[in-house]
Amino acid sequence: MNNFIEKLGSYQIITNLLPGVFFGMALRLLLGIVVPMENIGEEIMVYYFMGLIINRISSLVVKPILKKCRFIQEVPYSDYAKAAKVDSKIDVLSEANNYFRTLLTSCLLLIVIAILQISICNIKWFSLNWKWLSLIFLSLLFLFAYKKQTKFICKRIEAVKAFKDED
Repeated sequence: MNNFIEKLGSYQIITNLLPGVFFGMALRLLLGIVVPMENIGEEIMVYYFMGLIINRISSLVVKPILKKCRFIQEVPYSDYAKAAKVDSKIDVLSEANNYFRTLLTSCLLLIVIAILQISICNIKWFSLNWKWLSLIFLSLLFLFAYKKQTKFICKRIEAVKAFKDED
């Protein structure tokens, strides 16, 4: 377990583990939902995975909605990459930015879960099928997360090629 924690970079801790801990505690304190865990190692893994799911939802759902509503704006990735080479603080600010987006998504998901909690109790179909729906949702979430990550890697490669062409 120590190996796992040591391998986590600050980005994974800030955008996955901390929001997962916040979310897990909020589930317990606000909604009375307790995720059974037997030891600290299990807690870290469960909170990290919760945070990872929340992070992906924030990236694939919340961020595009906020962009579409023009609540946020972004620069092209190549401009970001160039600016990050000049100002190293941009990466730190980007980490913090993603952390806030993940916390926002955590709060929104708490509202959704509270609504689902009522639905599951009142609609028999939900109570019978929530596990399958969860698996389908997670599969789709990670499918689109994989697609987005592949696209991001391609953009980084294009930015590196553009830098080399400029030199």
